[in-house]
Amino acid sequence: MLRYVLLTLLATYSPALLAQPVDTVRMQSLYEIREGRHATADSLGKISGLAIDRVGNLYASDLSAQRVWVFARDGRSLPAIGRKGRGPGEFEAPTGIAISPSGALAVRDFDRVSSFVVDSRTGRLSRFDRSFNGPPLSEWMLRRAVRFAPDGRMFYPTRESVDRSKFTARFDVYSPAGVRVDSLIVPAFPNSPPGVAFVRLAGQDGRMLQGLNHVPFAPLPVWDISPRGTIISGSGEIYVLRETTATGQVVREYRGSSSANRIPARERADSLAALRERLDAVPTDLARVEGMPDNVRRLQLPTAYPPYAAVYAAPDGLVWVRRWHKGPTGGTVFDVFDATGKLARVVVLPMEIDIFPTPHLSLTDIAAVATDPETGAQGIVRLTPRGGR
Repeated sequence: MLRYVLLTLLATYSPALLAQPVDTVRMQSLYEIREGRHATADSLGKISGLAIDRVGNLYASDLSAQRVWVFARDGRSLPAIGRKGRGPGEFEAPTGIAISPSGALAVRDFDRVSSFVVDSRTGRLSRFDRSFNGPPLSEWMLRRAVRFAPDGRMFYPTRESVDRSKFTARFDVYSPAGVRVDSLIVPAFPNSPPGVAFVRLAGQDGRMLQGLNHVPFAPLPVWDISPRGTIISGSGEIYVLRETTATGQVVREYRGSSSANRIPARERADSLAALRERLDAVPTDLARVEGMPDNVRRLQLPTAYPPYAAVYAAPDGLVWVRRWHKGPTGGTVFDVFDATGKLARVVVLPMEIDIFPTPHLSLTDIAAVATDPETGAQGIVRLTPRGGR
């Protein structure tokens, strides 16, 4: 039975990959914080970050509620952290949370980073410790997680370039004391779309046009930063991701199959109709729209899925590549590589999760945001291996 499952899930892989002893981990829901299933679900706003501490508590930053929700290992709601404000332990726009190597909870917030340590009375990371100023011109609503090096240096995702022909994104590096010491650049890719499509209106007015800087199903660059301080990135066109140093030297590659998986006709037609509606809603002649590629104007959608949709460099050193194409029964499928670039696991989730905020990923515990496709309501899902693996 295990052999059948492996061959089914890996049917699109090259013979070289099929020869590897790759195990498959199927996850199951531990609990779900969704409407109708959990009392706190109705209070959730825009979840912007997820983290799990050493004892299993789940922390979820909320941009609109301006707090960090806390849930126990069994899903029970625990007292939230913070409130709206500029004082110690207060937030304006908390996002991109992470657990540092020392075990503290780091919360990125507008123009600063706050740190919370264990409260001896509760055992939770709820006691405000300190804060330091982050970059003054960061994109503070990014839901990409902060990352850490083992020595405590913080990799702060600060900017995604509008003109991606120059660079794709930037991480600022902060010392454990909160001093900016370096910047790391995600390289540019020839197929990078403009960061945004927009139209200039009368005078100095303008309007951003969501979803018009690339066509649906377009292969898009992906990236993350590893605990080693290296950038892992790929163009999204073929299944090759490269890990590069600050000087651009390639230190390893992560390779999978680029076998084409055709987009079902119904799914492609629905996406085409949605794109046409967006174009019809543009309040001016399409020729005046900046940052909109020609294939958007021409409604030229790909016929096959790109090989992957995202990459995440987990704190434990594993690299998770999210396939664009779903598994045989839907849900989400990850290829998990070890730090040497070898495919180590295939992980299958029973539901589709959002690409951002950055999910918490490990082979024993996953937390992610899942958006209901019909209502648009956000929920939080937590998963463990089936059978307690």
